Amino acid sequence: MRKAGCESTIDDQAAFTALHENTNRVILLTTNDYHSLRDIKINITINADGFALVKSENDMWIIGNEPRSILYGVYMYCKKQYGYQWIDLDKETILNHHSATIEELYIHEPMFARRGNIIETINDPGYINALIDWGVKNGQNEYFFTFFLWDEIKSYVIPALRKRDVQVTLGGHSLSYLLNEIQKEKNENMLKQDEKLKFFAENTYLQDKVIHKIVAICLENKVITRISLWPEDIGIDEKNASGFLPTYIRFTEKLKEALDKEGVHVEVEYIVYNAGLSWNMLERENQTEASTQVDALYAYWGRDYSSAIDSSDTRQVRAYQTLQDWNEQTKKGGKSLTVLEYYSDHFMLSELFPPLMMRIQQDLHDYKQMNIDGVLNLIVPTHQKQHYPELEVNYPWKWIHHFNNYIYSRIAWGEKYEVIVEEYFTVFNEDKESFYEMLIELEELVSQHTKWNAPLFPARVVDPEKVHEPMTQLKISSYLRDVYERLSKWDLKETESLLVIQAKDNFKSFTTKEMMLIYFYYLKKGTEIYSDAWALKGDQ
Repeated sequence: MRKAGCESTIDDQAAFTALHENTNRVILLTTNDYHSLRDIKINITINADGFALVKSENDMWIIGNEPRSILYGVYMYCKKQYGYQWIDLDKETILNHHSATIEELYIHEPMFARRGNIIETINDPGYINALIDWGVKNGQNEYFFTFFLWDEIKSYVIPALRKRDVQVTLGGHSLSYLLNEIQKEKNENMLKQDEKLKFFAENTYLQDKVIHKIVAICLENKVITRISLWPEDIGIDEKNASGFLPTYIRFTEKLKEALDKEGVHVEVEYIVYNAGLSWNMLERENQTEASTQVDALYAYWGRDYSSAIDSSDTRQVRAYQTLQDWNEQTKKGGKSLTVLEYYSDHFMLSELFPPLMMRIQQDLHDYKQMNIDGVLNLIVPTHQKQHYPELEVNYPWKWIHHFNNYIYSRIAWGEKYEVIVEEYFTVFNEDKESFYEMLIELEELVSQHTKWNAPLFPARVVDPEKVHEPMTQLKISSYLRDVYERLSKWDLKETESLLVIQAKDNFKSFTTKEMMLIYFYYLKKGTEIYSDAWALKGDQ
C-alpha cells in the first residue's frame, strides 16, 4: 500500500474492535476465524486454497482457508485496488491509471489443487527465489526440487519457501545421489548403473537404507511436504518390465509407512513415466494396481505440442488412454493424480522454443474436465553443446521460457485466458495486436518440431550431429527453412543494436518488446543454422 502511495498502519487483533468507526480497515483472517465472529454480514464457502474479498461499509475483509490463501487475497486486493502487476520475473509494476472497483463479494478458487514448478538442475538460488516470489504472486503453491539440487541450495531458498508457506516436494531422478550419500556414511559399495532400476524390485536391504535416509532428510527439513522419488531416467526393456511398476509402487508405500511411523506428515507419490520412451513404465498392466496409500504423478515424454492431448496421433491416443486409466484407478483408491507438463523444458522444446499459450489454455481446460488434481510445469535450461556457440552463448532461456510459465501459472490458478493475455500484451501499446498475432503464428509454426522428439530420440531437431541414420522422410530441413523464411519477412532491424549489449542473464535491462525481438532473432538464427545442418546430412 505504501509503495502505491497509500499510508497505512498495522494493528493486531487486540486493537481490532477499538478502531474508530470511520476508519478504512483491511482485515486479514482465516475462514474459521471469520465465521467465529459475531454479526458477520455474509457466510462464505471457499474451496481448496482460494480466498474471498468481502466489502462491508468501510471494511475490506481478506479471508482464506489458510495463511497462504490470505496472501493470495492480499495480492489480488493490491492488484484490483492499486493496479499492481507481476508479469515479468523479478519486476513489479503499478498502473497509475488503474481504477477498478472491487465488488461486495469476490471469491477466487484455483483450477487445480497443485500448481507450481519442478526444478531439477538449476543451481541458481537468486533465480529460484525470484521464481518463488513471482510464482506465489501468480497463484502457485508448490516447488519441486531434486534431492541433489536441494542439498546445494536449501540454505538459500528455505526462508523464501517458509515465508510463503508453500508446499515443497523433494525427489526426481535422485536415486544415484541418495545411494552415493549412503555410501559416504556407511562406506559400503552401492549399485552399478545397470542395476539402478532393479533396486525397486530386488534389493530390499538398500531400499530400507534409502527410506531411512529420506525420513532423516524430512525430519531435518520441516518445510518438506511431499516425496516423489523417481526411477533413473533410463527405460526398461520388455524382458525386465514384468513386475517393475508394482514393486516400485510398493517401495513408495513402504516409504509412506516409515514416514507415518515417525510422525512425519509428508505425502508420497510414485511416477508413471515413459523413460527412454518405454511404454511399460507408463502404461498400467493388469497386475498393476494404483495405490490406495500414495498419490500418482503422470509424465508423458515425447509429446507433439502442436496437438491436443486427445488428438488422433497414434502415440498420443495411447498416452491419453493411459492417462484416463491411471486417473480412474487413483480416484477409485481415494488418491490424487497430478500431471507433469514440459511447457518450460528447454530440452524437450529445444532452443527452437515455441510459445504455447493456446496449447496451455486447451491442455489445462482438458485436464480440468478430466478432474485431474494438479498440473506441475517443469523448468529445464538449455542443453549446452559445442557445435553452435554463436547461437547458444547468449541465449536468454530464463526469459524465453517464462512466457509459457506465466500463461500456465495464471490459468492453473483459475484466471481467464482473455484477462491474462490482455494484461501481458498491454505493454506493447499500439503494437499489442500485432505481437499477439505473431506469437499465435509462431506457436502454430514452431511447436510442430516437437513431433520429431520421439522418432529422433534421444536426439532432437537441434541435434543433427547426433543422428547417424537417414531421416530424409521427415523433411526436417524443408520445415525449418519454411519457418526461417516466414521469420525473414518480419521487421527485426532494431534487434541488431540490442544484440550488442545483450547477454544471457541481463534481460532486466530490456523492455518486454525488446526481449521479444531478441527472442525472434534467436528463433530465426536457429532455424537457419539447423536447416543448413540437416540439409548437409541429405535431409531436404
